[in-house]
Amino acid sequence: MKKKTARFRPWMGALGLLGFLGFLPKHGGGHNYLFFVFFAFFSWFFWGLLCMEKVDERLVENQNRAMRLIGALFAMLSFLLIFLLDRGVAPDTVLLTGSLGYAGCFVAAPALTWYLDRRG
Repeated sequence: MKKKTARFRPWMGALGLLGFLGFLPKHGGGHNYLFFVFFAFFSWFFWGLLCMEKVDERLVENQNRAMRLIGALFAMLSFLLIFLLDRGVAPDTVLLTGSLGYAGCFVAAPALTWYLDRRG
């Protein structure tokens, strides 16, 4: 029996443009850096490309390989954010670092899977 994956389309990655809302000034001055998390929607482009592929052992192994590497990056980013909070770094800086870091990891996971699958 063929295993079905989620039905993403590459054009859905355009929702990542919502991340640019982080550049809009918030009420009272400054920026709301939490909106930079929306850049993670760019990952849907790569998930859409992967959904077009037939699920086989090679794709599953490449997904596992990519998730192990990106999982380590997530863990290091989490420890970095805790370290920055402990050192008294400004909360906006920590929020900016976390938002962009987590969005980058979310995009890197399917991009690395797609790269490994194409290379393989």
